[in-house]
Amino acid sequence: MKKYKVIIDTDPGVDDTTAIVYMLNDPQFDIKLFSIVHGNVPQQAATRNICHLLDKFGKDIPVVKGCSERLGDNTEEAVFLHGKEGLGAYNPPKTTKTKPLKKDCAAAMYEILKQYPHEVSLIVLGPHTDVAHLFMKYPDAKDLVKEIVMMGGAPNGIKANPAHRSFNIRTDVPAFKETLRANIPVVMCPSRIGRDVCYFTEDQVNEINGTNEVGQFLVETFQTYWEPDYPEKIIATNDICAVYHITKPRLYKTKRAFIEVDDQGKTIAHYDKKGNFRIVLDLKRKPFQKMLFKKLKEMNFKKQA
Repeated sequence: MKKYKVIIDTDPGVDDTTAIVYMLNDPQFDIKLFSIVHGNVPQQAATRNICHLLDKFGKDIPVVKGCSERLGDNTEEAVFLHGKEGLGAYNPPKTTKTKPLKKDCAAAMYEILKQYPHEVSLIVLGPHTDVAHLFMKYPDAKDLVKEIVMMGGAPNGIKANPAHRSFNIRTDVPAFKETLRANIPVVMCPSRIGRDVCYFTEDQVNEINGTNEVGQFLVETFQTYWEPDYPEKIIATNDICAVYHITKPRLYKTKRAFIEVDDQGKTIAHYDKKGNFRIVLDLKRKPFQKMLFKKLKEMNFKKQA
């Protein structure tokens, strides 16, 4: 079985949590580090959420807090959608057995990139603040990263809003510009893939709930996360759509482009075979979701002693 080394920069968050639950239980992902960025929820809550997930599944993976302040002046969060604690209707404990490292985030990321040059995919599931600091503090890091796989951007809008500006971009535009300046290979999984292509329907959410304890946990997090502004009840699967490009690229249709961003966070794609971005245009819904349901049935929480 081929394994893929990754660093996950994340801000959990309901959709991040779904992706992380799958990655923790998928042996193809060799997770070297979780770095926690200020995004959907305050950084303290996001860090606690990761540590709690590692406790629940009995995983020993290092966690490091990222930058507490964004490069830009946008302080927006998405607590209204992800819940006060970031896990929807699920109420996590205040303390966890797993503790974050007392280490600089950029230094921790750089250390792993130096140890495994050209082998590590940097998965970015939140604003690009931590990535920007990595490239600013260690300019040669861009020559060590295998690729960036990111959730965010909306060059083609979403069904509910053709002019949509992705949360992960607009909340720290100067940081995303550092990603653009790095000029390295990037897979961009835009907002519309999780919302308009591979979302969960209400019936599918009920099916997930009936699967096992892990499914029940995920559905509890979903309770604040029903997508606003859509006529039907759907749960967006933004982050899990992004991460599986690493192991299941054949399910994805992509097109090369150069990306630019305006000061309000709107992404514009200039499609070009020489572009360093690969934009996800489509994802095969049926086989993708069949895989997700199969993997969910195989999951279990670690039994506490």
